[in-house]
Amino acid sequence: MNVSRRIAGNTIIQIFSKAVTAATSALVLAYLARYLGVSGYGDYVTVFAYLGIFGVLVDLGIFVTSVREIAKSPEAERQIVGNVLGLRLVVGVIIFAIASALAFIIPYSPLVRLGILLGSVSQLFLVVNQAPVSLFQARLIMHRAAIADIVGRLVLLALVWWFIKLQLGFLPMIGAVAISTFVTFVVSMMLAIKVSAIWPRCDWAIWRRILILALPMGAVMILSTVYFRVDTVLLSLMKDSFDVGVYGAPYKILEVLLAIPTIFMSSVLPVMTRALDEHNKNHALGIFRRSFDFMSIASLPLVVGTILLATPIMVLIAGPDFAISGPVLAIIILKLAGSALNSVMIYTIIAAGAQRRLLLPYAIAVVFNVSANLVLIPTYSYMGASVVTVLTEAWVLIAAGYLVGKYLRLTPSWGVLLKCLVASGVMGVVVWWSGDIGLWLKIGIGVVVYVAGIFLLRAIRLKDIHELLPKFNRV
Repeated sequence: MNVSRRIAGNTIIQIFSKAVTAATSALVLAYLARYLGVSGYGDYVTVFAYLGIFGVLVDLGIFVTSVREIAKSPEAERQIVGNVLGLRLVVGVIIFAIASALAFIIPYSPLVRLGILLGSVSQLFLVVNQAPVSLFQARLIMHRAAIADIVGRLVLLALVWWFIKLQLGFLPMIGAVAISTFVTFVVSMMLAIKVSAIWPRCDWAIWRRILILALPMGAVMILSTVYFRVDTVLLSLMKDSFDVGVYGAPYKILEVLLAIPTIFMSSVLPVMTRALDEHNKNHALGIFRRSFDFMSIASLPLVVGTILLATPIMVLIAGPDFAISGPVLAIIILKLAGSALNSVMIYTIIAAGAQRRLLLPYAIAVVFNVSANLVLIPTYSYMGASVVTVLTEAWVLIAAGYLVGKYLRLTPSWGVLLKCLVASGVMGVVVWWSGDIGLWLKIGIGVVVYVAGIFLLRAIRLKDIHELLPKFNRV
């Protein structure tokens, strides 16, 4: 099977998995938002936004580094993954213990503090699970990770439904997340052991090497997570739970959609790494441009459609109390386009081992994000945070694009992007003028118009689809 088909096959599997998990996430959001209300859901969002910042301290770029190292030295995968697993366990316990202790110093409500304490368990299993997933990613066998993820999500959905039926309250909802992440980890390990006999290891020399290699990427990820999560944390400290709930519900929808570029580029990363290591410029350029084209095709219609249908989407998913979140979704969805195109730049830089160059742009992004939020949130609350989120992503995209062009001499072909903009614009006009015909019918019309547009404009051809489709009967 050629490289394009292997990437496509790995990506299709992950997209299917993410479609299932997105559906379950939407159902969980729908249940929680209606059960907890805007303020209660705001507390729920605060717990995981706070823990998310500490979670990246456990990763420290280890996931991406381990995928790169396995791609370079497949014969050492058992040693690499085992030590990554051991390292994550030790660091995770320490970091989340600190996070739980600090929560009792920060002026949060007692309920949120207890939620953070319980949520730390879920986040520990979440980050430890990345060890077997790195093995799956490096081998392009992500169907195994997909199985574990789907099982965990279904467990979460079942527990949330059951706990709501029993009227157990806020904390059991956090407990449901902890149980589901534990199940995901157990299933991942069972599937990983069938591929390679991995167990936690403690080889100080390998731990030290992994940390040294991962540190530049870890610094970038810390900065990235801070500017991604800090708006919600600042909102929770400067405003009440109601404002956090209004902002957190549409942000959860954005998080689900942001999985698309992460999934695709994670599949591309091992192949791009080999192409750059072998100094195969033409191959690397081809991968880069196809990735950029895919992100353009996938993200632009989602952005345009969501802007037009933001309030009905929020009402459908979270309930009528969250209609107020519609304008927030219409703004922050712009981040999806920036993140999708930006992921191509970032993962290419990572594949080249040049992640240190991202430190300055990300540091500037964090300073701007925190400063702007401190200025805007007191007056404009969640609307101010939404605008800052989009502006921050725009800066990172510009900076990363500049770095890729200057240092790696890789540039996108803009033709597909422009054609997708035209097709998305036409789709938007048709959806806008379709009148009050119902949300699902509007979405259906939009999909038909956009797909027809990209084929008529030759943004994508049937030949391209055929070349990317995996043929599982071939080796």
